[in-house]
Amino acid sequence: MNLPALLVSLFSLSILLPTAHADIKYQLYQKMLRKSDLLESSHSARVNNGTFDQLLDHFSVKRPGAIALTFKQRYFVDSTFAQGPNSPVLYYICGESTCEGPSSSALVNNLAKKYHAHRVALEHRYYGYSQPFTTLTTPNLRFLSMDQAIEDLAYFERFAQARLGLSGKWVSVGGSYPGEVSAFYRMRHPELVVGALASSAPVLAKADFFEYDRHVARVAGPACLSAIQRVVADVESKLKSPASRAAVKSLFNASQVVLDTDFLYDLADMAAIAIQYGFQNEFCSALIQGVANGMATEAYAKVGLSLFQRLGTSPIQDAFQGSLSTNPNDYLESAGRQWMYQSCMEFGFYQIANSSPVESARSQQITLQYHNEACDRLFGIKIPVNAARTNQNFYSRLFQNGVNQIHFTNGANDPWSNLSLTDAAATTNANPGLSLFLIPGASHCDDLGGTLTAALSQARSQFEVLFQRWISE
Repeated sequence: MNLPALLVSLFSLSILLPTAHADIKYQLYQKMLRKSDLLESSHSARVNNGTFDQLLDHFSVKRPGAIALTFKQRYFVDSTFAQGPNSPVLYYICGESTCEGPSSSALVNNLAKKYHAHRVALEHRYYGYSQPFTTLTTPNLRFLSMDQAIEDLAYFERFAQARLGLSGKWVSVGGSYPGEVSAFYRMRHPELVVGALASSAPVLAKADFFEYDRHVARVAGPACLSAIQRVVADVESKLKSPASRAAVKSLFNASQVVLDTDFLYDLADMAAIAIQYGFQNEFCSALIQGVANGMATEAYAKVGLSLFQRLGTSPIQDAFQGSLSTNPNDYLESAGRQWMYQSCMEFGFYQIANSSPVESARSQQITLQYHNEACDRLFGIKIPVNAARTNQNFYSRLFQNGVNQIHFTNGANDPWSNLSLTDAAATTNANPGLSLFLIPGASHCDDLGGTLTAALSQARSQFEVLFQRWISE
């Protein structure tokens, strides 16, 4: 039987675009690239998109007498370059936003054209239009987990093989959280996918992710970091009195942000976006010039808001406050509430301040306690995330015998690389079936799309060699 499906209008363009802190920013960045025509759009007549009945709970149906509840899940199939049902399949893993289809990656598009592959994508449960319930209350979110998402992929792949005739060899591809899912999908279901690319995949769950802040501080460089720290100190000082608090929040278009800690997180995210997505020169140049002119905070606000605008978000939407709504319509572009639930329940990924202020680009008020209180604020979750349990179920199993043909790529400038596999020697020693490439000068998921550099070309070529071998064996 079907649960009531969410009916949403394609013309609802006035929704909020909340981000989260773990990393919804990547989905906004992808949207920005599509608007700039740097990524191919999937909205064309050549893409076969539809819905099918997905199991709500892949684990309860195994119990005797259980009723198989389902919901409508969206999928996309693009066979433009394929030569028949036995052509290989590039399974593009969609993540924490409305799925844009299988053509959202230049790497995937190029491989599909060269190797005559089908391109397939499945929208992640609870994101976009694939809603099991009409509201995102905490009880309704209980079926949102990585275990369920992985089994969604398997259930759909079997459906596609049997009903859509896609009988060739499948290779999964994903970036950021979808890269994590791609890796664990191959690990869990080697009978279904012959290999996986995990780009910028944070496969290690961690609550107190202070390494993110430390990485931003190091990549920013001494002059830029000093300027960032100057602004953070100035803003913290201004938040101590009502008049200056109102003025500084107004400067950052954040008057609606109630909690000062949420506002300080906005401040941190502006610098994080600059470092994570290759805007470092623009951001740091403006900030350093602002210091020279005695207008550092004003310069920070101007360039930071510009980055927010380009990614399609704002201070109120970037704050945890922007994830309080339980209406799925409010999260069609960037699903902050759903992703924060996953963070609070499984991953953590909380970008807290580095305890060493010398290598910190954010306020020391951004703590683990702040994030734990946000989980309580949003969902009533009072128990801290059990990252150790998540790692026992997923990360540690990457190094078991028989787990192979998973390739990890990371940008050296990407703060998220701290939670991925970047040490080739250590990884090979732990499990020779895994491979990786740390891309010099690259940012988050750069190998999946965007402007090519020599290092990115090398990264794509390395994966192409693996892809060709996997589909030929």
